[in-house]
Amino acid sequence: MSALTPDCDPDLSHCGKPAHRSGGVRSTLVLLALVTVAALAVTGDAVPGTVAVLAGGVGLVAALVLGARVVRLAQRAAAAVTLPALSRSRATG
Repeated sequence: MSALTPDCDPDLSHCGKPAHRSGGVRSTLVLLALVTVAALAVTGDAVPGTVAVLAGGVGLVAALVLGARVVRLAQRAAAAVTLPALSRSRATG
């Protein structure tokens, strides 16, 4: 990064765009695992009450994040379906 290119990598491979994307497959699988482990901890008898409450909180937050990802994915899919249809229906000329 230099004074001329403040938001660029030194090799200029990521100039003006974020260096990473959020919501990858790996993080989605980790969130699903957290929800599963939390559900097992809350419903099982082998975990003390305090740990079950904490696991339930972690599971709830992970479920909310997954829900937000599903909504965002549905919005992107709807936009991908409607945008080509709108561009074909416009009159040219």
